[in-house]
Amino acid sequence: MAMGEDIGDEPLQGQIGISNNDSHDNQTLFIMDSIIKRLKPKDSHHVKDMINQRGLLSGALLMTSVLFWWIAINKGGDQVNDSNIPLSMIGQFEFQTLSIVVAAIIFLATLVMIMGREKGNATISNLGGLLIVLGIFYIIEPLILHFDELGAESAIFASGRLFGLATMVFLASKFFFDALLLQWVSTSMMNMGIDVLPHKNYSDDEGHADEENPYA
Repeated sequence: MAMGEDIGDEPLQGQIGISNNDSHDNQTLFIMDSIIKRLKPKDSHHVKDMINQRGLLSGALLMTSVLFWWIAINKGGDQVNDSNIPLSMIGQFEFQTLSIVVAAIIFLATLVMIMGREKGNATISNLGGLLIVLGIFYIIEPLILHFDELGAESAIFASGRLFGLATMVFLASKFFFDALLLQWVSTSMMNMGIDVLPHKNYSDDEGHADEENPYA
């Protein structure tokens, strides 16, 4: 390569340890580098462990969310008189339906936030903010709008169940999307023939080892 050619790409390639290749999409490389710097895997084996761990946590939290919804809202709703909770102001949802809507909004908001963060897209991040506010409104609506009508205990219990469900769905979604992103990075590295993982510099360690072992 001639001096001065493709100077703008060399700093990025030096940081992520790849050679000059015009076929590589710079945006893809930046996203991969962002994911690696955020999640901080040590090497390719650690990437696989992180994918497995986050997948397991996501599945466990998802099943916990389903069981929580089935016990605390679907089956337990009649015992705590959920039918007395007024319809939501936005959408006119019954409480049981509202709980599913909240879970869907939190899942979608998590996806949109992650996409906006990794792509650095303000429009996508703006949509994520809108979804978060909508989800929060649904969660606290029984508490702030129907407190007098339901009573303190029923209003707090209604919002508390929505909050608990939303928290578990958020964590399950976050771990799931992190696992998918790491899987995408791992697959992309193999397909593109590059390595964006950090590499430890062993030169200093080797130098100390040589000094300490005079018989080497």
